Amino acid sequence: MLYFILLFVLGLAFGSFFNVLILRYDSDKNIFSFSRISGRSHCPKCKTTLRWFELLPLFSFLIQKGKCRTCNVKLSYQYPLVETLGGMIFAGVPLFLNSFYGITNQAFFSFVAPYWYYGLVGAWVFVFCIFLLITAIDFRLFIIPNELTALLVLGGLAISGFSAFIEKAMMMPFRTSFLEQYILVFPAFAHGIWNHAMGAIVGFIFFLLLSLITRGRGIGFGDVKLAFAIGLLFGWPDIAIITMLSFIIGGLWSVGLMLVGAKKMKDRVPFAPFFVLGALLVFFFGSAIVKGYFGVFGL
Repeated sequence: MLYFILLFVLGLAFGSFFNVLILRYDSDKNIFSFSRISGRSHCPKCKTTLRWFELLPLFSFLIQKGKCRTCNVKLSYQYPLVETLGGMIFAGVPLFLNSFYGITNQAFFSFVAPYWYYGLVGAWVFVFCIFLLITAIDFRLFIIPNELTALLVLGGLAISGFSAFIEKAMMMPFRTSFLEQYILVFPAFAHGIWNHAMGAIVGFIFFLLLSLITRGRGIGFGDVKLAFAIGLLFGWPDIAIITMLSFIIGGLWSVGLMLVGAKKMKDRVPFAPFFVLGALLVFFFGSAIVKGYFGVFGL
């Protein structure tokens, strides 16, 4: 448990850096532009440069009761939220994958697990960090930075490569899909790398058609590129379940906003947050979701 606490604290620190990337981003420059992310942090209202004890991830926000020490202005809850999510990613993803692949926590932290497994865990932590950045930026600016989508593609290539090790070294063919044995319900099942390639192709073509049909008003090309990346990451048929969940969640959210008067029918709603949430649900609960669906019909 101590190791996971340390991972959570490390994730808090990365979450603080993610806030810098998110809040200083605009579409004119690369999100990782040094000129953008360099420089001391300061209060968004009074511009006072923050001291080291005002920059402690999560703790500073709590101690200062969510206010600037100088001008007393209320700070955005995005700061502790993103930092906390960073901590949950760094601790939660390894914890889940250890259970999913049957690796004990003791073996993981003793570095006696298969050598490739640490690369797989690192790749998924990296992917979820990019998911966090994409979600926050698209929610704020209706933009999915191309460089973040490219990083997801790189993560997908790495994870698809690890799939071969999973199947051969661990003899677990269903472990290339988070739907586990329910992958056999879907047609055209392919093992390993081809599974991920199929997911990328299906995701790209489906969202490209939607973008063309809606002329970019319903689904933008940024969402098309994101669908390719997520399809490559999760493979087939996971991308199908992710897509279905994202539209259900997005639809319910949009209807809810209209019912309370926060949005109108023609107002824009960012899709990437729902796409990422669908991916998160499949990652952690994929087989349980499909099992529950079939249970409704008594199957």
